[in-house]
Amino acid sequence: MRLQSSLLLVVLLALETQLPVARCRNKGEKLGGCPPDDGPCLKVTPDQCMNDHQCPSSMKCCSRACFRQCVPRVSVKLGKCPVDKLHCLSPIKHTCNKDFDCSGKKRCCLGACGRDCRDPSKGTAW
Repeated sequence: MRLQSSLLLVVLLALETQLPVARCRNKGEKLGGCPPDDGPCLKVTPDQCMNDHQCPSSMKCCSRACFRQCVPRVSVKLGKCPVDKLHCLSPIKHTCNKDFDCSGKKRCCLGACGRDCRDPSKGTAW
């Protein structure tokens, strides 16, 4: 009986660690994030996908300039990037390209003058 109780506790703890991830993603949305999209919109191209479910294996449906396409996913840290409503007058300068360029829990977020490392807001990245 004691072994069954211990096994049940382990299963419940394992499920609890997966709940935040499962309940914050849309159905069919894969783990991970999209790579930065810095490309200019040179010509209008039809979307190649509408959601992750339409992409093969571990690829995600991401915005690329002015259309959506399946691209390799990138690892992201927990939390959402804060929204910066300012617009920079000087040239755009990025100090990071992906979350793991940033120390600790900081995320690589798009700010007014480019991407930089910032403390995320609560919630999940996807």
